[in-house]
Amino acid sequence: MIIDKIIFAKHLEEGEKILYSVHKHWVEMVKSGIEVGFFGLLLPWTLYLIGFNTELFFWVAVLWSVFAYIRFMYVLIDWYSDTWLITTMSIITIEWKGVFSNNAARLGYEDVEGAAYEIKGFWGTILRYGCMTLRVMSGSHAQLKNVANPKKAELAIARFQDQFLNDRNMQDTDSLKALLSSLVAHHNRNK
Repeated sequence: MIIDKIIFAKHLEEGEKILYSVHKHWVEMVKSGIEVGFFGLLLPWTLYLIGFNTELFFWVAVLWSVFAYIRFMYVLIDWYSDTWLITTMSIITIEWKGVFSNNAARLGYEDVEGAAYEIKGFWGTILRYGCMTLRVMSGSHAQLKNVANPKKAELAIARFQDQFLNDRNMQDTDSLKALLSSLVAHHNRNK
């Protein structure tokens, strides 16, 4: 949660706090991790050790490994930054599309009809990941694929939405009571 507060602070309003964050499952990183590990580290250093051990090839392997590391960091940031932030005020959906481009949308709790999830396949069932959808009253939907533990995320969204709406109703009730008492007091003074 501390990392979320630092990374996603630019998306929050003043006084808004992150209550829960919905991220993609680590399985999303496996393919990219294997590719970077094989082509970026294992292959160039194996070639260097089995016979291409010239000074030029050493620096080519170092440079190749640096680019592989940068590529892996890019994939890691992309994986972590595609998220839904459940906050004290609303749900913020964030989709990272590159170093200088991301999409963020704020969905008010009163506009959200509910959340649903779907777990497909053997690995999705075993590792507990699936696709989540937020249904919005406007008819549009927000979707996040390969979410880690979607059942827990759905329950968290429902719990925080219910808490927000109950707090809002209590504030409205208090405001209505204050308005009615001021009207009665004003009426009694004018009698």
